[in-house]
Amino acid sequence: MNYTRQHQPILEVNSLHIEYPINSPGGFRRLTKPAVIDVSFKIFFGECFAIVGESGCGKSSIIEAILGFVRPKSGTILFEKQNLLNLSSKNLRKLRPKIQPVFQDYNQALNPRMRIGDILREALPNHLQDSQTDQLLASVGLSREILNYFPHQLSGGQKQRIVLARALSVKPALLLLDEPVTSQDLSVAVQIVELLISLREIKHLTFLLVSHNLSIVQLLADRVAVMKNGQFLEQQPLAQLLNNPRHIYTKNIIDQTITP
Repeated sequence: MNYTRQHQPILEVNSLHIEYPINSPGGFRRLTKPAVIDVSFKIFFGECFAIVGESGCGKSSIIEAILGFVRPKSGTILFEKQNLLNLSSKNLRKLRPKIQPVFQDYNQALNPRMRIGDILREALPNHLQDSQTDQLLASVGLSREILNYFPHQLSGGQKQRIVLARALSVKPALLLLDEPVTSQDLSVAVQIVELLISLREIKHLTFLLVSHNLSIVQLLADRVAVMKNGQFLEQQPLAQLLNNPRHIYTKNIIDQTITP
């Protein structure tokens, strides 16, 4: 399916450069290490754009910059044509519900002292809590009896579904998926991927997926960027990337993923 039919990017990243401070010998100079180097890409409404690369290549730093957790040295991040890096705190708060992260560490994402019902309800308006809570659970394939459980009483797959439900509670337009199934065994990972595919279709979501696992990327992505040492080596539609990789690093990833 052609998810770029609207021809309008929901997210546009231009010349993004991110650096982190590092300790210098003797502590006399402030040194930095680049994490993201001159990265640019667009994500169109309704598509899944994936960034694939080994751990430490800088892909999660891009998500952190979009969320405002790190401040880029230079570049722009446009969401619905508004530069997130220049918005006032008030306007940024208004936009935040539209951009929701789903991280790989669901244990840190869920307060261990809160019941699941309270975790889901805290993001909902009071008059919608009961009806929308049931809808959220149904949308991720869970029954309402789970509302009385604490996170430690759930399986890993159930926890990730709750993280997804909470992200969906504010009706986002863009989900930032940071290694969303890395912590799951294969059968649970497949179930979560199938759920993401279904949610994307039903709720008209857009995904930015970052992963070191090309097998997962293959199941979800429309277009793929390959990242190494803070830089994009290439960007292509998924089928073209798999059939005609332009860079030797990409070819090696494909060869390691697709075995005869």
